[in-house]
Amino acid sequence: MKWFRYMKNREGGQALVEFSLVSIVFFLIVFGMIDVGRAVWNYNTLAHATREGARYAIVHGGDSIDPSGPGSAYYTAPDTDTKVTETVQQFAGGLNTSQLTVQAQWPDGTNVAGDDVTVTLQYVYEPMFDFLGLIAFTMTSSSTMEITN
Repeated sequence: MKWFRYMKNREGGQALVEFSLVSIVFFLIVFGMIDVGRAVWNYNTLAHATREGARYAIVHGGDSIDPSGPGSAYYTAPDTDTKVTETVQQFAGGLNTSQLTVQAQWPDGTNVAGDDVTVTLQYVYEPMFDFLGLIAFTMTSSSTMEITN
């Protein structure tokens, strides 16, 4: 009878060892899913900010009261427009704007109605959990629209 009690207590230690081994794998999977979820969320935010930057550029064409692009006071050739950059940063909530690169290009060289504008964003994503072996990488999103005004 004493032998049975002794073996029962030893099985408790076995369960603890099994739990510790399984919990390591479980938490690695959970933390990996959190980091992948953050990456997807960051890319979605990046894509939304890109579309809003392009939208700003097409609405503020050459015929606008406050134009953006070639010929405006906000434009620096070949691919910088401070108003487009400000708009992108407003819609990039949650992203580290110091790791965000904004390029606004007018391929036709003008900002008149009917011409295109392309806004391209690059963002360096840094994983939250370095110990998983994930490395930082660059996300890119681009949007091309036709100037309407």
